[in-house]
Amino acid sequence: PGNRMTNLFKWRSGGLAATALSLLLAPFAAQAGIYKLTVDKVVIDTGDFKKEGIGYNGASPGPVLRFKEGEDITIKVTNNLDEDTSIHWHGLILPYQQDGVPDISYDGIKPGETFTYNFPAVQSGTYWFHSHSGFQEPDGAYGAIIIDAKKREPFRYDREYVVQLTDKHPHAGKRIMRNLKMMPDYYNRQQQTFGEFLSDSDKNGLDATVNDRMAWGSMRMMPADVEDLQGFTPLINGKGPAQNWTGLFKPGERVRLRFINSSAMTYFDIRIPGLKMTVVSADGNNVRPVKVDEFRIAVAETYDVIVRPTEDKAYTVFAASMGRSAYGRGTLAPREGMTAAVPGLAARPLLTMADMGMDHGN
Repeated sequence: PGNRMTNLFKWRSGGLAATALSLLLAPFAAQAGIYKLTVDKVVIDTGDFKKEGIGYNGASPGPVLRFKEGEDITIKVTNNLDEDTSIHWHGLILPYQQDGVPDISYDGIKPGETFTYNFPAVQSGTYWFHSHSGFQEPDGAYGAIIIDAKKREPFRYDREYVVQLTDKHPHAGKRIMRNLKMMPDYYNRQQQTFGEFLSDSDKNGLDATVNDRMAWGSMRMMPADVEDLQGFTPLINGKGPAQNWTGLFKPGERVRLRFINSSAMTYFDIRIPGLKMTVVSADGNNVRPVKVDEFRIAVAETYDVIVRPTEDKAYTVFAASMGRSAYGRGTLAPREGMTAAVPGLAARPLLTMADMGMDHGN
């Protein structure tokens, strides 16, 4: 399974002859080819808005980098920005000097410079990479990593897709941080209303409702503080809901979906109406398979699931933000152009004092 040959042709250095030779020798050599990444300014189109961002090899998200467990990995990164950059290999076990965190593992990569990362692939699974400089990651500097296991995996599948999620806002990361520092609820578009105060008073009594609001006020919080940021468009593999990323399948195939949450702050609840998902891996580690209708993926987490669509129809991959303010949407389909119904968002949740660890009376 997988698309190793495609990735070799697209991302490994050298001409066709060298690539063909590397394919022939791959089973006999631990040394992998050399990957080349450039860090570039890019334009990100969400379907709702366009904005300038940062990407790799001219795109955001960057390429899917594919390795094999046991390989010696070499990646040359050239900084085409007018500011320092870095790449952190999230979740990989490697020497700290190769971890890509400025001021801890190295000095970062200066404008116009090339830095060569070299480390062994000592594990397998689904991971991702991103900048560790300023706000470059939420501005688009992220990509996916797949490391194929040396041994046969304990589950079967016929094809696979990376499903990389992020939350893209019209404002740049620096501007978002500046606004949040001025007002923590600057981007909260789901605050409680006076009408809700009246309905809560009818249901719980005026005194109890006033006391509840005052308790939240004393913490300088609100029950609607589920998400720090709203007004964003969730992306799946760089595509907004209207752009509809699509993965093809043949009915009866087992499809492995490698979910990666590369968001700045959004937790997503994932479901595919009409299909059970069998979770087989979490953060790159195989787990005892468990069937679920829905799962929650936190920031920076990865989950691998296997689905088996048997009917000749499309299925919606639905990723609702935890605050129910937005959703990402993709499609699994037998043919291009097919779509399925998109579920509506449920009512926005509210936090309770128990959620905050403050319900000491119970």
